[in-house]
Amino acid sequence: MFNDSTLNSQSPDTMPDADTAILLVAEHALVRAGLRALLDATSGFAVIAEAPTIATALTLLDQHRPDVVLVDAAPVVQSERNALTQLRVRASGACVLFLGSSTGSEPTLDCLPNESGVVDFCSAVGALRGDIGAACALRSHCPVPKLTTTLSRRERQVAVSVAAGMSSKQIACSLGISLRTVNTYRESLARKIGASSPAVLTRFVIESGLERVEG
Repeated sequence: MFNDSTLNSQSPDTMPDADTAILLVAEHALVRAGLRALLDATSGFAVIAEAPTIATALTLLDQHRPDVVLVDAAPVVQSERNALTQLRVRASGACVLFLGSSTGSEPTLDCLPNESGVVDFCSAVGALRGDIGAACALRSHCPVPKLTTTLSRRERQVAVSVAAGMSSKQIACSLGISLRTVNTYRESLARKIGASSPAVLTRFVIESGLERVEG
């Protein structure tokens, strides 16, 4: 049963004006904790409140006035669908974004595909907020430059090689390292930049200009 102890929120007065304020909605506390850790570590984003359901998130809107409402899953039961309708009306100035694909019953939801990483989230938020036209739609808040500086030279080389369409075996041969070492670097890239698939990693390489640096 939900109670106040399951909410983790922060007063909007303590958040920098430049940050994009995010309200997290996810049933499981562990999921909320993971998303909070990832987003709070990304420049330009700040999680200001959490809720286990869309209905509960409604009670937080007036207090926190989020720029983004990030929801773990599309609503299934009718009560949550009704709550979503209310949320869209009351948070008309915010973008509402769901993880995963839209369902047949909710085909108009703005969703992030399962393989999306931090860069995709950044671009999706920027596009929904109207900042279209830059490589990273959040522009000055784009996390790509900051994330790039956290990568080692070998991680950058592996990232560029993956973006070039090379397999792990080909990368190992090209760089003169073991296949196991290549896989270790790919795992570290997934942790650092949320690039869980070659497509996401390729997009990161293009948007960060890594291919020019390492080229």
